[in-house]
Amino acid sequence: MTLKRLTALGLVLLLMGCASAMNAVKLGMTKDQVISAIGSPSSTSEMGNTQYLKYQLCSDWIFTDRYYVRLTDGQVDAFGRVGDFNLGY
Repeated sequence: MTLKRLTALGLVLLLMGCASAMNAVKLGMTKDQVISAIGSPSSTSEMGNTQYLKYQLCSDWIFTDRYYVRLTDGQVDAFGRVGDFNLGY
């Protein structure tokens, strides 16, 4: 393969890996398991027994998509992009 093709393939794989990181999140995971699977969140918030982990993952060359992971009583009960699943965030 030429260097040009290898570079293009590498960029495609990198971009695919950013957004697909959320595929590693599963219902019932703990906060530590989520962080181990997809990394540290860009910010967190908490109210009562509910905690939100906010992630900004690349979606293309310039923009990032915002994702949230919601944990209730220490376990993931919802996750997705901002506005998904009518979660109120």
